[in-house]
Amino acid sequence: MEIKQTIKDSILAYEKEKVLEATQTALLNGLKPMELLDVITEALQIVGDGFYRGDLFLPELIYASDSAQAAISILENAIKTVGEERNQKGTIVLGTDRGDLHDIGKSIVGALLIANGYKVIDLGTDVPAEKLVAAVYEYQAKVLGLSALLTTTAAEMGNVIRQLEKEGLRSSVKVMIGGGATNANYARQIGADAYGETAVDAIGIVREMRT
Repeated sequence: MEIKQTIKDSILAYEKEKVLEATQTALLNGLKPMELLDVITEALQIVGDGFYRGDLFLPELIYASDSAQAAISILENAIKTVGEERNQKGTIVLGTDRGDLHDIGKSIVGALLIANGYKVIDLGTDVPAEKLVAAVYEYQAKVLGLSALLTTTAAEMGNVIRQLEKEGLRSSVKVMIGGGATNANYARQIGADAYGETAVDAIGIVREMRT
């Protein structure tokens, strides 16, 4: 229990090296990777809640996410090595719209989804509609998550949905949107399936979609 608390506390203290060291120590001591993923999820949820309440700021969010994702990589490798079956619940493609270089919120969503057992394909920022649609097809994604912080780039979300319809993929994938330039009303306007105000909201939305 002590080593789990060390992992959690180190993420919340933005101490990446300590997170990695504690994660490796926990594995050497026989703790199961899935147990440790639960600990990381708890820490990320605390960070996400703090950010959206205004108690934490972007640097803290970046450091915590970076530490958590590094630990998750170690745990995913450990799962493969020991042959433990991870109950992956579906594939999710994430991307920030063409013309928008904001990455933070999307990265936190991605880290939380991975920690909760989903396979995440993060295409990064400034992603054209064609690339997003191609990824949905290639990976047979159950959910497509789109992010936009700028009002000038949020319009691209509607274009992505139209491209999905054109390629005959719209009925097979749920589209959720988020970011400062979006809201629930905008999601309805463009035909998206859901809007998430926070990273933690996104996890609840994906679960409700039963992917």
